Amino acid sequence: MSRFFRKYPYFSKIHQFIFDRTARRLLPRSLFARSLLMILIPLLVTQLISLELFYGTFLKTVSRRLTDMVSGEVSYVVNQFDAVQFSKHQSDATRQVQTYLQLNIAWYPNQKLNLNQRKVNHVVGPVDELLSRSLADRLEVPFITDWNSYTDQVRVSVQLKHGVLDIFIAKKRLTAGSVWLFVTWIVSSAIILFLIAGVFAWVQFRAIRRLSKAVEAFGKGKDPGFLYPVGSKELRKAASSFNVMRERILRFIKQRTVILASVSHDLRTPLTRLRLSLAMLPQQGTINAQDQALDIAEMIGDIEEMEQMISGYLSFARGEGTEEPKMTDMVQLTEDAVAAAYRSGTQFLSAHIPASLPDMMVRAGSIRRVLGNILENAKHHGGEVEIRVQTDKQGIIFIIDDNGPGIPVERRESVFLPFETSNHQKGTGLGLAIARNIVQGHGGDIQLQNSPLGGLRVIIFIPN
Repeated sequence: MSRFFRKYPYFSKIHQFIFDRTARRLLPRSLFARSLLMILIPLLVTQLISLELFYGTFLKTVSRRLTDMVSGEVSYVVNQFDAVQFSKHQSDATRQVQTYLQLNIAWYPNQKLNLNQRKVNHVVGPVDELLSRSLADRLEVPFITDWNSYTDQVRVSVQLKHGVLDIFIAKKRLTAGSVWLFVTWIVSSAIILFLIAGVFAWVQFRAIRRLSKAVEAFGKGKDPGFLYPVGSKELRKAASSFNVMRERILRFIKQRTVILASVSHDLRTPLTRLRLSLAMLPQQGTINAQDQALDIAEMIGDIEEMEQMISGYLSFARGEGTEEPKMTDMVQLTEDAVAAAYRSGTQFLSAHIPASLPDMMVRAGSIRRVLGNILENAKHHGGEVEIRVQTDKQGIIFIIDDNGPGIPVERRESVFLPFETSNHQKGTGLGLAIARNIVQGHGGDIQLQNSPLGGLRVIIFIPN
């Protein structure tokens, strides 16, 4: 079959398509039902194998030994009764059989056994077939076994020369135990185990359903709130990841909303000045360029200011942009950022960059922009800068100190908001907001503390 499919791949696709459609039609749709099916099928297979092994080894072996022993006794009784004179020794033979062999006997002289009326024996297990087979091997006369006429005995009717001999055998001598008890135990244990596994699966999938509902609601624009992690380790990690994603998206939406609200406000002032400057220009006659040089310079300044604002908006709106994470040499990246800041006029007291920094999967351009923004702020607000990089088991830590005036404690969180600027500093106020956005996008964090140099300390953590 596999050789045929390799020779004719088109039929292989048809076979796979039909099989897939059949499997999808037969299998349940929900993951919980499929998990229960994954539990039930191996459980049933295991129980069936146990039952087959019981019948194949223990029950058949013991039943064969019991039927061989009973059939030997029956054969002995038949031979004895066939050899004696019934009129003289019948009572003695019957009494000896009942005493020593524990068999009940009934003699019907001058009768014939009707072999055409054989009864169908409905017996669980192989004992009836084994008894009939063993009696057929030992007896040379016709016989019939009856398992259904009596509740606790088996009747063996044997055709002798002078009549019919009925031998009654206790069923307990032919059975190794209650087969139904073993079957009931097998079925009951399977049901109990399945119910226990179903309860545990339901508890686990309850957390999956909560996560699914939260994702569906969030995808429709509804905020499901904080999802408390419950369940197994993987489910807790999935819920925690959803919470991080939710906070990041909400922060993203809030920041973009602030941008849209601020663009018109921030651009209105230079646009108004441009409109006034254009309105003040002479509408008729000859214009002396030297007389309008100051107005033109002011308009150029307004245009540069708008370009700076728009550039800041675009930088913030891009965030991490479309840059894909790549394995990056963190030593080279940090040295490049420090060298670029030094060329732009930043004065460094020291720069401690260990050569043992591990390579990391990061967006190199974004991290370089973060370090550039922080070092640029340290140059403008402070004076001299000190940078130190260290590692731990969880990632890399950048520590940047300056000896400037610092930032008051009550404003250290608000400076990360978009368009938040110092009173004495001109700019869009997006540098720290962009930096935090990029760092949090890498799963890290950025904090502001007091510096031992007297200014501000910025701690940037980038996890592995």
